[in-house]
Amino acid sequence: MRNKASGISRFSTRSGSWLVLGLLTVITPSVHAADTVELVLQLETSLTSDSNPFRFYEQTAQPDRPEPAPDKQFRNRDSITGTDIRAGAIIPILSDRTRLILTGSLGKRHYKNYKDLDHKLIAADATLDWAAGKIVNGQVTAGKEDRLFQYINGSLTEKDISHQKRAAANVNFKLTDEWSLNARVDRAGLNYDLPLNQLYNFDERGRQLSGRYYSPTGSSVEIGTRMSETSFPDRNEQDIADLDKAYKESEVFIDTEWRYSSKSVTSAHLGVIKRQYDVLTERNTNLSNILWRGTYHYSPKLRLDLQLWDRPFTIVDRTVVYVLSKAMRFDAQWKYSDKSQMNFSTLLQNSDNVLVPRLASLADGTSRKEKLLRIGLGGGYEFERGFRLVLDSFYEKVQRESDGVNLKQAVIKLGLEYTYENLPGSNSRMGMKRYQHSLSASDSLR
Repeated sequence: MRNKASGISRFSTRSGSWLVLGLLTVITPSVHAADTVELVLQLETSLTSDSNPFRFYEQTAQPDRPEPAPDKQFRNRDSITGTDIRAGAIIPILSDRTRLILTGSLGKRHYKNYKDLDHKLIAADATLDWAAGKIVNGQVTAGKEDRLFQYINGSLTEKDISHQKRAAANVNFKLTDEWSLNARVDRAGLNYDLPLNQLYNFDERGRQLSGRYYSPTGSSVEIGTRMSETSFPDRNEQDIADLDKAYKESEVFIDTEWRYSSKSVTSAHLGVIKRQYDVLTERNTNLSNILWRGTYHYSPKLRLDLQLWDRPFTIVDRTVVYVLSKAMRFDAQWKYSDKSQMNFSTLLQNSDNVLVPRLASLADGTSRKEKLLRIGLGGGYEFERGFRLVLDSFYEKVQRESDGVNLKQAVIKLGLEYTYENLPGSNSRMGMKRYQHSLSASDSLR
């Protein structure tokens, strides 16, 4: 979204920068001499083959595919070379329960055919975990990420970069060993560079209050409410007439986690969202937000996960108000040996795209239904200490029920990764894996 949607950019850049600089300047000198600062440095080079970078519909049914310009030839397949450097640090402060975690990633992508898509990847996060005695603890976070726009259906063939900013703070009050209260405030924003997508520039503010009960066995139940306000500052009159300029949401939810045994855990989020639009009040609605997950450690080497969800989300498509998604996803992680591991995932998703009423004639009725099948496969092999070969891949097929149009995409990535960590497990404790944008683990919500 547009950089001149400056309310978001100024807030995110200043808050993130001042948080990191302030914490480093003021708090770092208080690090205990006896505590060890954990450090991670990770380098990666990769080669990726993508069968459909712009996600064109099949050649036999592509009414929306643009005619190529005289100087541009569209090819469905392309290969991409990538280089990444990632780094992180965990800095103990004052006590073993108060620490500063700084992580970041820089990367470049070069396309063989679609050279216009060459781009840089930037991500950075700062987290302060803190505690005041045994009763109060909390966390303050700030982060940003710049990445290539996630193409949807081949209707857009220009390069666009999204700029995401986020910040949050939460406080936990431990009333007893069984009961606690939690309060949280957060803010997020997203900007696009391409003017065509800037109607989706948004600024979101949220706040949440909840209470949680912990059982002696480790299970828990949390009940709470969340309220948020989302505004789109760069929409013109027609955009507002189609999609509105802002909306408010309030959600009442229950979160549960049941530790059946040392091998199996199930968790669920059950929420009802009430959405109220700023101008188009006739569009006010109630939405479900349901997620269930079960994890089973079959053995020390094999972990199985199953997820079911029914929840709404937004895509960058001016004909769609929002998307209702019902899905099932299965994951398996197999640690074959100390040096090698594999992972597999499959996703089945039914989506109902709720259309803008004025444009509902684009499909049968007022919504457009789609089915998605996604299969992912990945793995890694550490052939020398710190050096790993990484394989990541997925195949995806989307079918629109209204006209039978199909979309297919297959991506395979081969990478060489080097990781240095001064303490074993630091890479995992910092969550550096989130910067790798795993293909086989993606949830495919576009």
